[in-house]
Amino acid sequence: MRYGSCFIAVALACGCGAESNDGEGDDSSTGGSSSGGSATTLTTTTGASASSAGVTSDATATSASGTTTDADTTGADGSSGGGESSSSGGMVGSPGCDGGAGLAEGEHTFMLDGYDRRYILRLPQNYAADQPWPLVFALHGNGGDVSYWDSPGGVRDIRAAFADEAIVVVAEAIDHQWRDYAADPSTWPARIELELNYFDTVLEEARTALCIDDSNVFSMGFSGGGSFSGVLGCRREYIRAIAVGGSVIYFEPADCVATPAAWITIGEQETTADREAYRDFFRDRAGCEATSTPGSPDGCVNYDGCDAATPVTFCSHPAGHEWPSIGTDATKAFFEQFYLGG
Repeated sequence: MRYGSCFIAVALACGCGAESNDGEGDDSSTGGSSSGGSATTLTTTTGASASSAGVTSDATATSASGTTTDADTTGADGSSGGGESSSSGGMVGSPGCDGGAGLAEGEHTFMLDGYDRRYILRLPQNYAADQPWPLVFALHGNGGDVSYWDSPGGVRDIRAAFADEAIVVVAEAIDHQWRDYAADPSTWPARIELELNYFDTVLEEARTALCIDDSNVFSMGFSGGGSFSGVLGCRREYIRAIAVGGSVIYFEPADCVATPAAWITIGEQETTADREAYRDFFRDRAGCEATSTPGSPDGCVNYDGCDAATPVTFCSHPAGHEWPSIGTDATKAFFEQFYLGG
């Protein structure tokens, strides 16, 4: 049965190099890019500062309605603090469940670490602050923008898919790239810390103003956005599960502090050792075996022996570097197992 919770989704999709049918680049390079340490959430108010792996930053956050909001900070391990247990389904309600000011749907812009940042907020049509809602981050591809996931219609219409269930936060990378392949690789670790601080900040603003189910925060993305979803799943304990396509490893495995459940898809025409390594890393980290049983839809398998809290599903599709036609519905179904009553 379904229980009365919904979630916020922030979507990631990313790509680099050759252009794909989706207008996103082809993210097919590996290389660790994470540095040691954990980021502390930045307070989103003028003059406030916080440390992110040794980087001190100031942020001014202004919503689409022109209001400035203050956010509480997360713990040094990236976990959310201050939530209280809800009476329904074991959900954990964020501080915003108790008199949160709310956030306007649409574009939100703010300054963080010297960069102009933004995200798009989509509330479920029946949103109410009297129950905690799951949250999903959606990330565009390298070279893309928020329109990748925020455009109605087509196979990427997550707004329609989660309209009754989730708050969707569509994220946007610095210079539209979760990894700048034109930059010196020595700059990649610092860039990851900047982006982690961005997600920490956006999540805290949402948790403070809206009623969020802290136990069900997700990240989805394609190509580079999926690659950075992997960073979030590795480096942030607040991520319950990820759903990604055509992605590679952006993080140093030794830096991982968390283990998300994972739904991963790779096209038959884009299969590379780097993309398979991404799949196998999250499969192995979740305690799964290399063997599997057929899943749903066709082309999907569920790995055997995974820890009960971290199932891993792999779906092959016949195309190349693109978000497959099964992707949105399969992602929704994978996430639902965690916040619906079974």
